[in-house]
Parts: sequence; C-alpha cells; structure tokens
Amino acid sequence: MEIIVQGTGKDTFVPDEAIFTIQFVVKGNSYDEVLQEGVDHVEWFIENIFLPNHFKREDLKTRSFVIKEDQKYNQETGQYVKDGYSFHQMASFTMDYDRKRIANLFVSISKMATPPKCIVHFGIKEEEACRKSLITKAYQDAYKQALAIALASGKTLKDCQKVDFNPFTTNYISPTRLDSENIYMERAGENTLQRIENTFTPEDIVLTETLYCLWVTI
Repeated sequence: MEIIVQGTGKDTFVPDEAIFTIQFVVKGNSYDEVLQEGVDHVEWFIENIFLPNHFKREDLKTRSFVIKEDQKYNQETGQYVKDGYSFHQMASFTMDYDRKRIANLFVSISKMATPPKCIVHFGIKEEEACRKSLITKAYQDAYKQALAIALASGKTLKDCQKVDFNPFTTNYISPTRLDSENIYMERAGENTLQRIENTFTPEDIVLTETLYCLWVTI
C-alpha cells in the first residue's frame, strides 16, 4: 500500500539582522554636474556617516547606478521638454540587529543637507539553519499523518520512498520595516533615537515549508 501525504513545517523566528537600502538622488542642469555632485554626495555619506559608525567602505554595496535626462510636461505646447539630469545610486549594507546603532544611523543621516531615502528591513542571518528546521518539522508532520493512515488501514508503516518539495521561495524578512520618509519629517533627533532604541521591535518572521512524501506499508 502506498500513502501520499503533505507535511507542513511552520516556525517563528526572531529577526537578528538589519538590511539597509539607501537611495541617493541629485538633480542638476548637466550630465557632468549631476555626476560630480552625486559622487561627492555618496562620498560625503561614506566619510562622515558610514565610516564613523564603524562600517568599512566595502560593506556598502551598489545595487544600481544611473544618470538620466529628466523631462517635464509643458502645458502650453502639450509636449514633454528637457528638465535637466538626475543622478540615482542605490546601495545597501547589512548589520547585526542593534536598536541603538540603527537609531544613531537614522539620526546621523537625517542631519544631512539632502538626506537620502533609507529603508530598513529585518531578516535572519542563518537562513539555511531556519530552512532545515522547517523541513524537519514538515517531515515529522508527514510521518505522523502517514502513520495514522497506516494504522487506520491495519498496515505497518515501512519506508518513505520519495520526497518532493517546491523550490525554496520563502522570504526570510520581517513584515516590519523602518522608512526614512516618516522619520525625516521629524528631522530625527533625541526623541527618535529614544523611541527606536527603547520601544521599536520588528515583528517576528513566521515561515512555512511543505513536503510531499510517498510512504509504503506492509
């Protein structure tokens, strides 16, 4: 007798890392102007904020870099016309979850003359260990189901002959995030620092994985 069951593993994990995504934007009249100002803007951030907060230059990874010609709509002519250029550089870095350090970073960035957009997501460093835990729980769940079916049929459960699962697509990221758009509105200061450090806790990450198991009985 063959038994096919679907086992589900579910677990809750506490975020232990913060993933920063920063977008630098500079606008100007010419390509060369925005290129120079954009590079200077990023370099100022690295020298005056990133390095003093105990990061290394190589920790900041560039995700995208583009300079484009901007346009605006002319109401009189009904056409789009050139409106200078804009520099866009998106970069990211990851750090251990530390509320005080995160708060200090936001306060420092908010004091820049033109602060970049900054979003922080919260994840798990040891994704592979979490994945193994979920798969183990799913297999145990499948075994319990197969055993119950075998017993109800008057059979003895023997071996699991085959295991299938969908490719891992689980997002190991907390639903919670910090967004500079709200923090910068306050020109982040001591109140923001204290609020993040003392009261901010990202939501736990709840994950599920599924196995499809084929068991045989005797």
